[in-house]
Amino acid sequence: MLILGLAMLQAVFQIERQEGSVAVQLGSQRLVIEPLTPSAIHIQVVPNGEAIPPSLVRLPVGKPPIFTVRKSANEIQVATKLMRVVLNRKSGALEFRTSGNRPFLTERAGTRLLQPATVGGVPLYKVGQTFESPPHERLFGLGQFQNGLWNWRGLPLELRQMNSQISVPVLFSSRNFGLLWENASRTDFNPAETAILLEGERQEQKGPTATEQIRRQGNPPSAAGRLVGTFTPPKTGAYAFAVRGGDRRGELTLELDGKPLNSLVNFWTTSGIEAKSVLSGGKPVTLSVRGGGKGIKLFARAIDDSTTFRSDYGHAVDYTVFHGAKPEDAIAAYREVTGKAPMFPKWAYGFWQCRERYASQKELVDTAAEFRRRQIPMDLIVQDWQYWGPHGWGSYEWDEAHYPDPKEMIDQLHKLGTRFMISVWCNPSGRAQAELKANHDWVNGWLDVFSNSGRSTRWKYIDQAFFSKGADAWWGDATEPGDPGTDWLGTTTSAGPGDVITSAYPLMASRGLYEGQRSASKDKRVCILTRSAFPGIQRYASASWSGDINSTWDAFRRQVPAGLNFSLTGIPYWTTDTGGFFRPRDQYASPDFNELLSRWFAWSAFCPILRIHGYQSHTEFWNYLPETQRVLLGFDELRYRMLPYNYSVAWQVWKNDESIMRPLGLAFPQDPRSWDEGASYLFGPSLLVSPVTEPGASTWRVYLPACPGGWINFWTGKRSHGGQDVQVASPVDMIPLFVKAGSILPLGPVIQSTGMASESPLELRVYPGANGAFTLYDDAGDGYGYESGAHSEIPITWREASHTLTLGARKGTFFGMKRTIKLRVVMASEANAIGPRESTGGKTVNYSGQPLILKL
Repeated sequence: MLILGLAMLQAVFQIERQEGSVAVQLGSQRLVIEPLTPSAIHIQVVPNGEAIPPSLVRLPVGKPPIFTVRKSANEIQVATKLMRVVLNRKSGALEFRTSGNRPFLTERAGTRLLQPATVGGVPLYKVGQTFESPPHERLFGLGQFQNGLWNWRGLPLELRQMNSQISVPVLFSSRNFGLLWENASRTDFNPAETAILLEGERQEQKGPTATEQIRRQGNPPSAAGRLVGTFTPPKTGAYAFAVRGGDRRGELTLELDGKPLNSLVNFWTTSGIEAKSVLSGGKPVTLSVRGGGKGIKLFARAIDDSTTFRSDYGHAVDYTVFHGAKPEDAIAAYREVTGKAPMFPKWAYGFWQCRERYASQKELVDTAAEFRRRQIPMDLIVQDWQYWGPHGWGSYEWDEAHYPDPKEMIDQLHKLGTRFMISVWCNPSGRAQAELKANHDWVNGWLDVFSNSGRSTRWKYIDQAFFSKGADAWWGDATEPGDPGTDWLGTTTSAGPGDVITSAYPLMASRGLYEGQRSASKDKRVCILTRSAFPGIQRYASASWSGDINSTWDAFRRQVPAGLNFSLTGIPYWTTDTGGFFRPRDQYASPDFNELLSRWFAWSAFCPILRIHGYQSHTEFWNYLPETQRVLLGFDELRYRMLPYNYSVAWQVWKNDESIMRPLGLAFPQDPRSWDEGASYLFGPSLLVSPVTEPGASTWRVYLPACPGGWINFWTGKRSHGGQDVQVASPVDMIPLFVKAGSILPLGPVIQSTGMASESPLELRVYPGANGAFTLYDDAGDGYGYESGAHSEIPITWREASHTLTLGARKGTFFGMKRTIKLRVVMASEANAIGPRESTGGKTVNYSGQPLILKL
């Protein structure tokens, strides 16, 4: 079989400058270097004369940036004002450098892969590229994974969509660059190619692998069988192991010499798991795999100084590199190319009440009314599946026996200050399916979301059944498509073979909902929750959640690095099923589960979306132990107090392409330890969060990065220097939470919903110790006026030397804006340890939009 560019060098034959790009002839291949922005350069290597489909991910960026082309005997250099790429004339390999000519990413010479492959009768290529990865580099992103690991350098991952695993092929490096691998087929990251022979009895397991199967198949089985193999490392060093081909049932555990390396236990798991260990050269080790069924396989690879992408099918080697002076700049460059993340409506930053499931119109309205009666803040209630009743699976129709008047139901919810989200699947029965089939927009049981007519037909029925009756938000379940993510393999779609585009399914599913609602209304912002994602999905107002995970401390612990890696793909909105999806039968009375739920909810209050959910569960607060109810209510109220802060952070996500969940290395790249901390992060610019993920903990270790003025404990007011570990008290009602010195934290009153008016003052809490600044943002809370300037910004600065707080002139206005804001300005200190409580001290002033200077 012909392999082009694999294990051989590619000399440069011809160079041609085109409008917006440079084309270079490399033997029988054509390399195109295309500067997209000053901070982003797109690379494409294609066989001569072959047409490439338009990008699904990148948006037109308008006029190309100014760039220069310089040629010498050894290299060709294409440079924007902020970065440059250098082509080695002899090897054909590329090196990316800063504007100061410092290399930050280099292709490994001779590793470009374009191997002919055919799928669905269409001639394509297996594509790949290997890059150098120096030992000090840390690598993140790529989506959401359940292996609990942090730092992907040298580790093998299968980039494939499935329930609880999200493939977003955007790699983020501690060297201040990002790389978008533009391929939507199944992709191996750092392929593990040393097969380890497994021996033992291979047993086929039985049990469900999707929620709709549980009732008829019962509980999942215990792990069936134990397969054993031997591996002898050729030299001493770090090795990675990859279990592949699992049946996703019950358990998947990898052991090394009888000790667990990694383990997933759930109703269903992912199809693979990864682990790593340092081994002695020439010394055999025993590896065993529990679970996974008959098709399970085990592979190994040495963790070396390389990073590889290898995809099953593609038209070209196709990737874009983003770079910035700071880590955040690379994420901003990614969004400039793939789309900004629109603001959600203000209510989306409140609490989402969700469970499997509400079964009637009456139950939904009664539950919302009970939240109001008990004075538990809540903004959204969610209708999960099976509201369609006799109309068939996923139908965009109501079960009239249980939902006799959906419009009246939603009107009642709105009167209670509660918004309504409904689950809308991409495999509907009923009238929608009939029309989709008639239009040839139905592929192997799923809507063809790549078809314009398919997306518009879907929206037509969703609009008729839900949006026209007042629905506020969409829950896109099973957008992989389907739990295993393999339903489109071997199919033909409107965009070609399903194998080539399958991972982009969630992108196009969200596009259909977003464009449909935007065309129907200017008054409601789109809000989508989707179980899967792909690069660019942030432009369609989409948040993701981590799927059907277990209710265990181990599952909880794994969600923290999963969410941080997801954030580093440039997609800012993410959440989990707080408390886990599959819950114990004694969840309401179990002390262990109540502790887990309390800790999980405390963490979720500092996630982009605060949402609770559980299978066959009544997740309302009042069903749990009294102490748990107190803890949940406390963090729910704190979330609402933080609304001015959170909404202002969301504005910076839209305006300046910032992130909400910020790994410590992203915020403190100068601190050498920060990139190794995957269990703590910054929530917005000011709050360091370190969730307690162990049962029975009364204290918790927290690493505080080095920064001017140090950190102030939110609960006690005590100051600690940065650049050290601290051990802090962590009772169940106190998540370890530190505020960066110099922060200005705006806190509102406790309200029952974001639409509730309050005459209480807005608290501005100043955490002294360093200079600081914050922009307080507000708008109408819904609609798209903010895109055209209907909003307000109040710049606030703190000067440590003079202890002066300055509120600058307000910029902008919007309908309904308060002309005068009552403020209570408070200086945080150990003597004034108020934590989440509303302060009664400090200075109370009225701000009318003109500059105001306060001496504290």
